[in-house]
Formats: sequence, C-alpha cells, structure tokens
Amino acid sequence: MTIATTYSYSERQIFDLKTFIEAIRFIINNSILAFIFLFLTIEELEWALFSSKEGITDKVIDETSWNIKTLI
Repeated sequence: MTIATTYSYSERQIFDLKTFIEAIRFIINNSILAFIFLFLTIEELEWALFSSKEGITDKVIDETSWNIKTLI
C-alpha cells in the first residue's frame, strides 16, 4: 500500500450510545410488529376453528389493511 491509496479515519467505539439506542429501538419496533402479527394469526386460526365447529359456512370478506391474508 502506498500513501496515495490509503486513507486515515478516526476509530470509533463499536458500542457507542447512538448505536445502542438504535439497536434497542429496532428490537422494540420489531417486537411490537411481531406481537401484532401473532395476534392476527391467532385470530385467524381461532375463527377457522370456531366456524368449522359451529358449522358456519358464511363467506367473510375482510378488506381491512390488518387482514392476515393481505399481509402475507
């Protein structure tokens, strides 16, 4: 390596406060989204079990943005 092809940079700590806060924020956001997705999945399974047990043959059309079939 020559001096012309190298560059200098100041070393920074890997675990600085900004990186730590971003990691915590990422974990919290994804935990909230995972909880919502889990709730939607359980609701869909519960409705399938209930409707098959009760013999309900109605076709349910759910056009909301929170419908699990539109999320997948």
